[in-house]
Amino acid sequence: RELASAIDWLDGRQDLDATRVATFGISMGATLAWWLAALDERVLAVAEICCLADLQTLVDLGAHDEHGIYMTVPGLLAQFSTADIASLIVPRPHLCAVGELDSLTPPSAVAAVAGPLAIAYEQAGYPHGWQLLVEPGSGHVETPKMRKSALDFL
Repeated sequence: RELASAIDWLDGRQDLDATRVATFGISMGATLAWWLAALDERVLAVAEICCLADLQTLVDLGAHDEHGIYMTVPGLLAQFSTADIASLIVPRPHLCAVGELDSLTPPSAVAAVAGPLAIAYEQAGYPHGWQLLVEPGSGHVETPKMRKSALDFL
């Protein structure tokens, strides 16, 4: 709600164009960026670095414990998958950049979200709305290529 309140504030400003709101974040900020976009349609695009990963896969791999409490929502997995939540962003543009060697976003956890999202964007008629950049040899860091991709995307 706090993040949505920030959009309320932006929406009320005369010197800003509230029809051009996007979110951007890295790591925990990336999760907050795409969760807000999923819950608030006023977010017209989301660019995120180093955090889109299927929660159930993270739990199964023991990688969920590497994340902070921000990734813990009691009862969430009984109702929704990460792909279910991220699919709420469709058809709005969504860029995800992750490091190939990032233990917080292991390849199988990314694939469990990226595959369904690619299908959802394709079915919605916006196949280019979903973009995934996997940076070879990179871990849980923002690389120059990730930053350039996010800036170009936005």
